Amino acid sequence: MTTSMTSISSYALTASPRLTVMQAQAALSKAQVELSSGKLADIGLGLGSSTGTYVSLGAQASRLQSIKDSNATTATTLTAATTGLDALRTTASAFLASLTQAASAGSTQGALVTTASANLDALTSTLNTTVGGNAIFAGIDSADPPMTAYTAGSPAQTAVSGSYAATFNGQDPSTITQAQMQSYLGGSFANLFTAAQYEQTWSTASDTVATAQISTTETVATSVSANADPFRQLAQAYTMVKEYGGSDMGSGAAKAVIASATQLVSTALAGLTSLEAGVGQSQSAVSDANDRMTTQIGYLSTQSSDLVGVDPSALATRISGLQTQIQASYEITSQLQQLSLVNYLK
Repeated sequence: MTTSMTSISSYALTASPRLTVMQAQAALSKAQVELSSGKLADIGLGLGSSTGTYVSLGAQASRLQSIKDSNATTATTLTAATTGLDALRTTASAFLASLTQAASAGSTQGALVTTASANLDALTSTLNTTVGGNAIFAGIDSADPPMTAYTAGSPAQTAVSGSYAATFNGQDPSTITQAQMQSYLGGSFANLFTAAQYEQTWSTASDTVATAQISTTETVATSVSANADPFRQLAQAYTMVKEYGGSDMGSGAAKAVIASATQLVSTALAGLTSLEAGVGQSQSAVSDANDRMTTQIGYLSTQSSDLVGVDPSALATRISGLQTQIQASYEITSQLQQLSLVNYLK
């Protein structure tokens, strides 16, 4: 009986300090985690009913950051659109200068025809620009590049050849008068570049442009459609010079080609400037939205941190106290383990 009581009494003496050490070690581990992370180790337990607010703040910040991340792609698309439009405007401006010189000379030249052909190819290539696999000038149908190259046998070339043949019916090109060419270019030929016809032979783009959400409340157009008037006007001007600006045409027909092309390019340049301005507005809107969201994310982050943040100084003091408590508990336990009630029951 004495031995049993001795064992129970010894256990009771040593168990209590052990429990204290375990509790202190758990508290120390938690405090060290909080000191390292700068926030509560158990947010749900620490915040209680305020946990929902913390989760909501995080969700809002995450949504804003997701939009900001997608805005990087939108900005890249807009930059590519601006670059393409600027290149087309530069090329068209140079071509207009060449047309003006040709008008002064009273005839087209071989170099002008070659330039028109190259410009037409560049127009097609630019409007087929892709970013991240998406054709940026194809509108909402961005899976495939919209423009069909103007080559022998292509729908556009076939339509142009058929229109010319039906109008002049084998007439010697050198005998075509200025009035005849003017009538053709403003009639049958111009009809090939109406929106409806253009979308059958030149472009598969959608008239509806692609848009992107750039903030929680804003969307912007990310480009322009290849079907826009300035592109059709450039295609019309370049094609007429390419096809009817050669030396086999009479001077009267050449004058008609130069006059018509000059008017088209001039109008197209004004339209390109307007399109560039629109894209520029979208770029500014994206930049402004990013700035606002950066501020909002910062505010949400501060609010969130305030909810779960810890006081490093207080934690350091607490950790020091727990470490002292644990050390003292170890020392007491060691001393108790050396004691026995047998020594006091003699």
